[in-house]
Amino acid sequence: MKKSLLSLAIITLTGCANNQYLQQIPNTANAKLRLVTIPSNNNFVDEGSPRECIPTGSRDEGLSQIATLGFKVNLLRSLNRIDMPAYNNDITDSHQNEIYIPAENKFFFQFNGVGISGFAPGQTDSGGALYSWCRKAVAFTPMANSNYEAIYDYVELPNGKETCGVKLFEIVENSPETYSKVEVNDYQVIENYCK
Repeated sequence: MKKSLLSLAIITLTGCANNQYLQQIPNTANAKLRLVTIPSNNNFVDEGSPRECIPTGSRDEGLSQIATLGFKVNLLRSLNRIDMPAYNNDITDSHQNEIYIPAENKFFFQFNGVGISGFAPGQTDSGGALYSWCRKAVAFTPMANSNYEAIYDYVELPNGKETCGVKLFEIVENSPETYSKVEVNDYQVIENYCK
């Protein structure tokens, strides 16, 4: 039994160590990206498809997982900080993760947010829980040694319904230790699914 538990622990820890985005990527220019999810749900962030569409099974395309955000982050212990400026203390740590990304070339990443509806805390029977996915991919060309922040949040549509959305900001130093977040002009939010 002890050998089985030890083997499982080694496999789990080895799997976590394989995430190339947790440290500077060798032999290439790097930038930093803070991934933020506002809703209190789980969000799995993967590499995005260079086909500029959203795959529903990222592992099928050989795309790696980058980070986990939300309540599940505590179970997976995937919280990562690399001392980026302008950290938002109003958002819980489990909903923010900082990574290194390759710079000077187009980079694709994808938020896979999962929400739960039909669950009412304090009620013994709320009719059953329904899980729903809302996926958005982002493509942009980061500049070397720059800091970025991608925020996944729900936005209201003109018809009053909600959907998920992503905004990408560059964190710019105004003066020593004073920063502002400026929306990036030329990023692309990808909403169409791969066929």
